[in-house]
Amino acid sequence: MDMNVYVAEWLIKERIAEARAAGARSALRDAHRPPRQPMRVALGLALIRLGQRIQSGRPSVADPLGAGNS
Repeated sequence: MDMNVYVAEWLIKERIAEARAAGARSALRDAHRPPRQPMRVALGLALIRLGQRIQSGRPSVADPLGAGNS
């Protein structure tokens, strides 16, 4: 069976239109998403916050000697 050239052209145009629409949806979705930090940056910032929290010198609840019970 021989395929009609018109039908083949119509199918190709439909596929291209669908691909363009999907690309436009993807670009729109990505435009509204905040940029993500790389994992190493997020881990580094978390370690810095942890170090600052440790150095702050606040007595913990589980430390009976640091509570001032002398």
